[in-house]
Amino acid sequence: MDWFIQLHNMDFNDLPMGKPPFSDDGTFSITTRRSEVQKASGKVFLILAIGKPRRYFLWRVSDISEVMPTEDGSYLVSGAGWELAPPAELKGPAFEQFKKACASFVCFRRVTNLAYVKTLIRLAEKRRPPGEKEANIPFLRELYRQVSHHAKDRGIVRAYLEHLGEPVRALSVQQPHAEAILRGVKKIEYRSIPTNVRGRVYLYASRTRFGSQDEQECLGKYRIHDVDSDSLPRGVVVGSIEVYGCREDGDAGYEWLLRRPERAGRPSPPDNQPQPVWFNPW
Repeated sequence: MDWFIQLHNMDFNDLPMGKPPFSDDGTFSITTRRSEVQKASGKVFLILAIGKPRRYFLWRVSDISEVMPTEDGSYLVSGAGWELAPPAELKGPAFEQFKKACASFVCFRRVTNLAYVKTLIRLAEKRRPPGEKEANIPFLRELYRQVSHHAKDRGIVRAYLEHLGEPVRALSVQQPHAEAILRGVKKIEYRSIPTNVRGRVYLYASRTRFGSQDEQECLGKYRIHDVDSDSLPRGVVVGSIEVYGCREDGDAGYEWLLRRPERAGRPSPPDNQPQPVWFNPW
C-alpha cells in the first residue's frame, strides 16, 4: 500500500473537527493542485500546522477512494477514514528529519519509503476513535482554551467535553452558600431566571461578601459549625456540581436543582474574568 501526506495550515477558527470530535465520521476530503494525485491509490495522512509558532499534528488518516477535478484546477480527494482520538503532536529530531525530506510538506506527496511513516501508521492505529477519555480530555481542554474567541469551534469542543461529563462553564455562588453546596447541604440554587444548562459545571466561590456576622449566621442555618466564615475560600473555583433540572418557584423565581458535588483538591483562581452567573473560567 502507498502512503501520502497532505499539510493544511490552519487557524483555530476553522479546524476540521468531526461532530463529535475525534470520530470515525465517514467520508473526508482534501484539496490539492498536484496532478499526480489522479494516479494515487492508498491512504493519506492529514497533518495540521496550527498556531504561531507552528505546531504539527497528525489529525486524520483517510483512504484515497475518489479523485475529482474542480473548476479552479485543483483536485478533490475523498475517502473514508478516521480522526485520531486525540490528534498526535509531531515533534522531535525524527519528525524534523521527515519534514525536511518532505520539503516542509509544501504539497501532496508520496511518503511510502520514508522511515517515519511507520511512526505515523503506529500513531494512527493506536488512536482510532473513540480513544481513551483520559487522553481525549486534556487535549480538548487545551483546544478549548485556544479556540476561546471562535464561537463555532468552541461550541463543538464544549459540547463534546460536556458529553464526556466534564465541566466547562462555571456557576458563580457567594459564600457560605458555595460551601453548603459542596457539602451537599444546599441542593437548590434560587435564581430570578431559568437555566437550560444541564450536566456538570464548575463551582466558583465569588469574592462578594454579605458581612462576617451575616455569613456566620448563614452557616448556622446550614448547620455547618466546623468552619469560620472568614476562612472560606473566595475568588477561586472550589469544585464542581451537576445541574440536573430547573423548575419555577412561583413568585420567588426559579429553583436550579443540584446534585453530586465534588470538592476540588486544590481551589484555583480562574484565568478569565468571573461573571455574576455563568462564565468560562479557563
